[in-house]
Amino acid sequence: MGPNNAGKTTILESIYLVSTSKSFKLTDLDKLANADMKSYKISLKIVNNTLNDVIVFEKVLNKPKKLYLNDKMSSVSNVMRNLPVQVLNFGNQNIFNQKSDTRRSLIDWGVFHVEQSYSDLLKSFSATLQSRNKVLKKRNQDELDIWTDRFITISQKINSMRESYFNQLNPQFIDLLKNTASAFECLYDDIMSAKLRYFKGWDDDLRTELRASQDKDLALGYTTKGPHRADFDTVSNSGQIKEIGSMSTQVILNFCICLAQARVFHVEHKHMPVMLIDDLFFGIDNKNLEVVIKLLNDSGQQCFLTAPDSLEQRLLALETKPRGKFFDLNNNEIKEKMIDRGSL
Repeated sequence: MGPNNAGKTTILESIYLVSTSKSFKLTDLDKLANADMKSYKISLKIVNNTLNDVIVFEKVLNKPKKLYLNDKMSSVSNVMRNLPVQVLNFGNQNIFNQKSDTRRSLIDWGVFHVEQSYSDLLKSFSATLQSRNKVLKKRNQDELDIWTDRFITISQKINSMRESYFNQLNPQFIDLLKNTASAFECLYDDIMSAKLRYFKGWDDDLRTELRASQDKDLALGYTTKGPHRADFDTVSNSGQIKEIGSMSTQVILNFCICLAQARVFHVEHKHMPVMLIDDLFFGIDNKNLEVVIKLLNDSGQQCFLTAPDSLEQRLLALETKPRGKFFDLNNNEIKEKMIDRGSL
């Protein structure tokens, strides 16, 4: 992988930017260029068995971004299929402390890589929801009935795909915890007893619930039931993880959710997505850091980690040593760091 005139972008930012055409840290894309630059380009080479693909992201200031796959213009969704990327933020940015749309995005990412038509279905749903909300504001009953029928039809399709995916994800998540618990007797019960629960955005019959909430929706001017309200949570024997779980517990479980996603992806595609982890050490003690490293080693997944140099010795002091290479980033230049391999 090689950034070319990538300005302020780091390795994680570069990979995420090329895969999704979005900034890793939600920065305006124009601001990723250095002050004296009017454009920037990032080029990534992907090697997968006998396949060699090159993806290029180009951005000229104040103009639309451009994506190329093997020298041909490409869509974001097509690039995402060729370069699937998972992102994991540790500490207080974990999945449990984020808004529900972040957790929905996690499920939708998984469904997208299983069902090729899902991206178009989500776009249709978004347009349908927007139209129904406009009709709610106009209080036109005839139009509302028409858009409600369309809304229900597409909502059921989305929920069917999400539930199917979730039914693949949860067993992989539980299996990861089971295997991890057998390797580490020190794990908290909140981790070992954790389970995922999916909420589709309504309880039983969507038409009945839309009818029951119609007066409320008319007053608010938007739809309060449906797939746009879907969510999932994680519960243990002690309660909801987001309420009772320690920072280390949340970090490990968030990591296991991502690894379970990668397993489901592997079943479908026979290879793993790339994982990006920003600030590995935040909010986690050495005991649980070792659990994370072992899980990552066992997964065989390609992963890019970022951490301050001052915490390097924490990794090297672990009984379970991290595999892979160490790199330094100085003045936008990345160089491999020579580590005493005997310590690894």
